[in-house]
Amino acid sequence: MRVDVGPVSDFEDHRVRIVNAGDLEVGVLRWRDRFFAIHNRCPHQKGPVCLGIVSGRLGGAAPGSMEVDEETPVLACPWHGWEFELERGRALWDKSYAVKVLPVSIESGRVLLEVGRSRD
Repeated sequence: MRVDVGPVSDFEDHRVRIVNAGDLEVGVLRWRDRFFAIHNRCPHQKGPVCLGIVSGRLGGAAPGSMEVDEETPVLACPWHGWEFELERGRALWDKSYAVKVLPVSIESGRVLLEVGRSRD
């Protein structure tokens, strides 16, 4: 089922906006020209993951160096700091843990979520 959650202009860049899509509470993130949608429930202890901090993924090419990858958005759960990359929803430290990611499309300036289908 496709759910219209509003015009693109309602979604601020680099911020998660929580919307209702069917019977799910979903966080929608606008990251430059891309959109991501995840179920607002952390797999760890069911915390409100979408209330956490969003940033680019941190990494380094060599010991002691640190760089931000602005192409890969990451969300940290506010309860215990578990971090998830938003492309596939996988935890950074163990890919067997993941938040549910929903497919997002933009049509005629509207943000549409595909509810009932996970994004793989």
